[in-house]
Amino acid sequence: MSEFAHGHTRPAAGRLETRVAALAGIASAVAFFLGVAVLDAPTKAADGELVRWWSSSSHQLAALVSMISFTLAGLLFLVFLAHLRTRLQVAEGGTGTLTTIVFSAGLLFVGTLFVAATARGVISYAVKSPAAGEPLPSVDLLRYLPQISYVILGFCGLLSAALAIAVTSLLAFRTRVFGRPLAWFGVICAAGLVIANVMLIGVGAIPAMLLWTIATSVAIWRGPAKPAATRLAEQPTAAPA
Repeated sequence: MSEFAHGHTRPAAGRLETRVAALAGIASAVAFFLGVAVLDAPTKAADGELVRWWSSSSHQLAALVSMISFTLAGLLFLVFLAHLRTRLQVAEGGTGTLTTIVFSAGLLFVGTLFVAATARGVISYAVKSPAAGEPLPSVDLLRYLPQISYVILGFCGLLSAALAIAVTSLLAFRTRVFGRPLAWFGVICAAGLVIANVMLIGVGAIPAMLLWTIATSVAIWRGPAKPAATRLAEQPTAAPA
């Protein structure tokens, strides 16, 4: 019974965790994309045009969908990030210093997703919620509150993501945990996120974040259920002669 548990149950569980993490990463990217694409609040609009836009029931619904999508993207990314931390920790050899940076930066990114979700959906939630039933706020709030989402996500969030991606690539170069092609792709994505923020168009680099998440999820899916170091550590040692 013990041999069956060690030989079959644990590897199967490892494969399941790997698959769940990979699917969570891909689903997070899809939810993130949906949250961005579904809401396109007008900019440089006249006051009357802005009020008419936010008065539309369909636009209010789109803002709620965007809020929910961002929240789901953050929760799913946490599942992906937890598995990524485990893979990098084993590859790093137990010290975990660089892995801690990746995990911390990833958590910051998730935090900004939640704040951005609130900024995108709070107006519609206050107006459409039966418990609140508030009127539309002033034009200034209609104009600038959604901008909080763009600033905190495009600047704080994606720069945190760039740090996580860059350090993951560094670990991949050192340990080949995901292979050199993905490491180079991570360098390109991280550089794109940084350059976009320097040019004050951070949200324009969101596709780089999405593509890296999907590419890393595919690498996790195709990889072993357990890292090589873990498998070697579980192999029985030969008895001394």
